Amino acid sequence: MKKTIATLCVLGAGATSAHAQSTVTVYGIIDASVAYTNTAAAVSASNPRGTGNLMQVTSGTIQQSRFGFKGQEDLGGGLSAQFVLEGGFSGDTGASGNSQLGSTSGTLFGRASYVGLSSKSFGTLQIGRRKDFTDQIATYYSSVVDFGTLINGVHDNNMDRVGGNRANNMVSYYTPQIAGITANVAYAFGETAGSASTGNAYGFGANYNNGPFGVGFAYWAAKTGSAANTESDQSLNALCAAGTFGAPGTTCLKTFNVGSSYTTGPFRFFGMFSRTKQPNAVAATTAAPNFTTGAFTSAANTGTFSASGTNNDRTNVIDLGVNYNITPALKLTTSVLQSRSSFIGSAVSGKVTQLNLGADYFFSKRTDVYLNTSFQRTSNMYSPGITVAPGADKSQFIVMTGIRTTF
Repeated sequence: MKKTIATLCVLGAGATSAHAQSTVTVYGIIDASVAYTNTAAAVSASNPRGTGNLMQVTSGTIQQSRFGFKGQEDLGGGLSAQFVLEGGFSGDTGASGNSQLGSTSGTLFGRASYVGLSSKSFGTLQIGRRKDFTDQIATYYSSVVDFGTLINGVHDNNMDRVGGNRANNMVSYYTPQIAGITANVAYAFGETAGSASTGNAYGFGANYNNGPFGVGFAYWAAKTGSAANTESDQSLNALCAAGTFGAPGTTCLKTFNVGSSYTTGPFRFFGMFSRTKQPNAVAATTAAPNFTTGAFTSAANTGTFSASGTNNDRTNVIDLGVNYNITPALKLTTSVLQSRSSFIGSAVSGKVTQLNLGADYFFSKRTDVYLNTSFQRTSNMYSPGITVAPGADKSQFIVMTGIRTTF
């Protein structure tokens, strides 16, 4: 049960006080699972083609475990103030942390920290740290809702932001919904003295939702930051790092996503396409390795010829799926994904293909149990893995069962 604290806020100071109703809600999710992965050993100099299975308790595979506070105050005239403070943690260890946050993983409210004003007539303006519109398009039209972080690897190690990335110092505006259409524009300040472009980012998008049919798109671009500041989680990757590839203020990431879905009876069909470009990618220092018989000299999932690696200049991803609601409480899920990566220094495109199957049973509106399995296969590039690096192996299989509850 969500715990809601109802209060009266006193607006203004002085002889006259106005009263407006305000609510603050404490909420959260705990998601924990037991997983088996068949190939999970890291590559090493002594064992360049090492593999090994792994049993583990994981947290936040489908949805990251989190806690948060959100509030809203009625200001009158259809206007309201709002805020969100949200942090992540590991349900298996209790440690504080936030997924996909790079060096900000220990930030208390790293998942969200913003304040804003909302009006049914004029839309919503929010200022602070939050996700961009890509996350909403992914939620509507990709398989991230059903399989969570299991799809990050095939989505170019989440470089297309489908897994949910944030930006610091963001100003975000949402239009009111008109004829089923909502649009968004956002700008994240780099906050670098003397250079407005260093470390900044911007995005925009729109979505149409009318009954059983929906379609939408989102665009996001980030620029190289200074050593002291980066605009977002995504710019923490190597190709956006200050002084490494490209001068501060140069565009280091561009990603575009478009998707659609249709619901008929117990079936929901969905699909999404994403294209990610990394203009700061540089030519590889070596030719493409022989992924069948050759020796592996790089650790899995790093360096050249890996998803989001230093010579990966472009990746296209297709994510298709269907859900079937057997009963209101039981849902079957399936999706197939494929990414094609272009590498500077190689005439051959890398390919990652992944199949996901799952079942989700809801005991109540708050608590469900799930069983998911995924199989991934890679060719002409290092395998990104499903949840962990698979060593030098080009395929990986994972099965997991878990429980998720909300409060």
